[in-house]
Amino acid sequence: MTSASPLRAVGVRAEYASIPPNVREWVDGELGSPVVHAATQPGGMSPGCAARLRLANGSRAFVKAAGTSLNPNTPDLFRAETAVLSVLEPVEWRATLRATYDDGDWVAMILDDVDGRHPNWADPADVDRVLAAVEEQTHELTPLPRALEITAAAEQALKWAATLQNAAPEELAALPDWLDPEAESLRQLLARLPAWLSGGTLCHWDVRNDNLLIRPDGSVVIVDWGMAREGPTWGDTAVFALEWAETPRFDEIMGGSPFMAGVDDEVLTAFLLGIGIHLTLMSTRPPPPGLPTMPAFRRVEGARFLQGARRRLEA
Repeated sequence: MTSASPLRAVGVRAEYASIPPNVREWVDGELGSPVVHAATQPGGMSPGCAARLRLANGSRAFVKAAGTSLNPNTPDLFRAETAVLSVLEPVEWRATLRATYDDGDWVAMILDDVDGRHPNWADPADVDRVLAAVEEQTHELTPLPRALEITAAAEQALKWAATLQNAAPEELAALPDWLDPEAESLRQLLARLPAWLSGGTLCHWDVRNDNLLIRPDGSVVIVDWGMAREGPTWGDTAVFALEWAETPRFDEIMGGSPFMAGVDDEVLTAFLLGIGIHLTLMSTRPPPPGLPTMPAFRRVEGARFLQGARRRLEA
């Protein structure tokens, strides 16, 4: 079997046995058989539970659960995910949502358990499979499903610009020496980014190794929809290509995308600058509750994205 690439995002997850008894009782009731084994899944920054379940009757399922005691924002991400999955039609590249739970504090969802592994980015076949699935899903989700109200990716760009505008001197010191935060050219690029990120496509917006599974038959499943945004058709291809942001492979993937026709090439440079600056500045702040590995993740990823932006600017 092809080995998976190391996961970039790895947080500290709650074990299934640690979630409230009433949530576990709900799981047993919905599945019609008690859980006899729960295997916590690594990957992702969420402190919530994410576990493969084996039931007494031999069947399997997947559960995600989080309460405000773990992190005040994670339940809202789970609510956003269930809102998306409740609207979308079943397809082979998404795990089916089977049931949801929300008591105002704890939020949980039961999904089909996907028999799959994370991709190996050193295997060109895995890269091609995932890219094909991302593009197929983009076609499916353009235009945005009418029944869905979703945050716009343009708001993300405004947030990135605000992070720079409001940064303290000690935060700005974390930026690389080559990047002048006062440069007019930089500010103009970031000012144009919200318009560039506008669009009518439902973007997953978090197409990362830990959110991808490849079944034994080679088909791809894209999981974890809590970060979904309304954005441009090229959005998810660009987020996928961030895996290679610091290398020319990023440019090759985007240059071959059918969604980039007629799109200003400066868009991608601004995209890398915006997210890279935001993550680098945020990495200087204390970790959010339940997310002890977040600052290190932000620092490493921010540096990669800014390296990619510099590479493109110098070219």
